[in-house]
Amino acid sequence: MRTGGVPRLTIGIEEEFQIVDGDGQLKSHIDTLLTAARPHLGERVKAEMMQSVVEVGTKICADVSEARDELLQLRGTLASLLRPMGLRIASAGTHPFSHWQDQQVTEHERYKVLEEELQDVIRELLIFGLHVHVGIPDREQRIEIMNEARYFLPHLLAISTSSPFWLARNTGLKSYRQIVWQRFPRTGIPPDFNSYDEFENYVELMVRTKCIDDGKKIWWDLRPHAFYPTIEFRVCDAATTIDETLCIAGLVQAICAKLLMLRSRNLGFRVYHRALINENKNRAARYGIDAKLIDFGKKAEVPYVDLLGELLEFIDDVVDELGSRKEVEYLRVIARDGTSADRQLRVFKETGHLHKVVDALAEETLRGVPEVSLA
Repeated sequence: MRTGGVPRLTIGIEEEFQIVDGDGQLKSHIDTLLTAARPHLGERVKAEMMQSVVEVGTKICADVSEARDELLQLRGTLASLLRPMGLRIASAGTHPFSHWQDQQVTEHERYKVLEEELQDVIRELLIFGLHVHVGIPDREQRIEIMNEARYFLPHLLAISTSSPFWLARNTGLKSYRQIVWQRFPRTGIPPDFNSYDEFENYVELMVRTKCIDDGKKIWWDLRPHAFYPTIEFRVCDAATTIDETLCIAGLVQAICAKLLMLRSRNLGFRVYHRALINENKNRAARYGIDAKLIDFGKKAEVPYVDLLGELLEFIDDVVDELGSRKEVEYLRVIARDGTSADRQLRVFKETGHLHKVVDALAEETLRGVPEVSLA
């Protein structure tokens, strides 16, 4: 559907939350939480590999306003269910100090198969992400937009960085989650494909040779979904606040809409080599919004905060039709105040206690989220 020439693309958002106790430690509690949550949230709440993780997903949303209502309900319901047991949700790409060896693995056949296949690589997977789906019905356009949108993956990662700590250490990176995740096969910046058939042939080869059993085991930072007519942006750390999540989702939707609009006018966007995009991704993971990314057209380093202005200018002619101007311009607040990683590092510098970092994360995760009545 188009309004004023701008494709009205549906979005869906998946968030992975940490379940933490009063001391800030991760708590294996997913079985009890699922039993309590299903009457309220249905299939929108799911288990993950570790029992201290809960995943929620919005329904298919027409715009970010609808997505906001969904996120508020999801976060608010989880908080209300956990509060009587002295538990909380916190949203960040890694937990500041809990150890993966202390976590219980969820009893599910899929996770048992993955553990047998990947061993400690998957046992160490104590990380939390934000995934944004954008509906693109035409399968050829899904591939074309994936090829072009790869360029923006480092930009999105930089503003989402929320994992500076790992196993009680300040890692020196703003997104250590990327380091843990890249140990998995079939991750990172995706290759570009000439057509959907070429992509489909790749998936079929992987299945035939028993590398994977279906396309869901392709875990690139951006992928065509295996079963739904969407492309899924998977590069981002879990966003701590609602406003950060909606900013990222609005940017993703607007980038795809703008690229589709350009294609409808026979104006393509340059497809960059995966190795070049990866250079910017490494810088984004290390420095977040303090990074200098490479402008490959100019062949020069550019401060990331300068690129944010260019990104907002690039999508300026689609955000009003999409109804997302307020959400995407929250990017200016992130540029001014820093990302979740920056705030976590400030709390640790001020207090010297990682437990205080978890407290701050839990508070920010529910900032602006009203209490949900479970009656």
